[in-house]
Amino acid sequence: MKETDIIDPVRIGKFSLGYFRWSVTAHIFQPKRFWKYCTKQVYEWKRGLSLQFISLTGIYTLLMFIFHTDGQPFITSSGAQMLIWLGFFIYIAKSSSSLADQIGIRPKRVVYLTVPVSTAEKYIAHLLSIIVLYPLLFFAAIVVAQYASELISSTIRGEIFNPGTPLQGCFSMWKNSGFTTIFFVTSVLSTIATFTLGATLWQKNSFLKTVSALFLFSIVFSFSCSLFLTNEEIGSAVSYLFIGKFFDNSSNFFWLINTVQIAETIILGYIGYLRLKELEINETKR
Repeated sequence: MKETDIIDPVRIGKFSLGYFRWSVTAHIFQPKRFWKYCTKQVYEWKRGLSLQFISLTGIYTLLMFIFHTDGQPFITSSGAQMLIWLGFFIYIAKSSSSLADQIGIRPKRVVYLTVPVSTAEKYIAHLLSIIVLYPLLFFAAIVVAQYASELISSTIRGEIFNPGTPLQGCFSMWKNSGFTTIFFVTSVLSTIATFTLGATLWQKNSFLKTVSALFLFSIVFSFSCSLFLTNEEIGSAVSYLFIGKFFDNSSNFFWLINTVQIAETIILGYIGYLRLKELEINETKR
């Protein structure tokens, strides 16, 4: 497929309001062009995605083999699931930062920004790949590692082959209530939005710089609170929120956190889009 194949030129010559709206919409987002761009991206990434799958499978196979307990699948233990979810969020954050690899040094940036699709389509394609493609790849690697580690253990150690069901118990911690499930979703989305924005701000070492920026922000925020509030005032506020009436029901706490994360996702996501659009405009002026 040639890059020019994903262009569906918008005809000109009609001046009706309806046609104007259609032409503007087609310029920003066109389903056929968007689909061709997404499939082209996946085809170009096939080698990198394969290497990621092999690496993740190898790492988790080794971890599950080392910490394997005879008679009980390693994946069912709380320690294993903590490692899996920690790895998941790191993987999602690192994958979100991968946008910086495409818009990094100028030769790559020119190629990426001049691909004949709209900025919105590029940005949405990036977000969809992180939301859909990378989680599927991650958990497929976990399933393979789950069975491979048990097979190796039964062969080398002579233990019973008992891998359990695929991803056994892995999602149980998010099924205690509807609030924890929503919390998981909003946490993933806010992580994606944050590290995608970081990728548009820093094209070199984007992941590390974003992590450093978040760490620095937490320090500054804590220091600012200590400047304007005394320990007694902070203690009173915490007592009111967590011991008083506001958070006497855990649902209030989850709704507050979820609302903050949704707002963060929308705001940071939109800023990231504007930043990517700005890079494209600046590049075309050179």
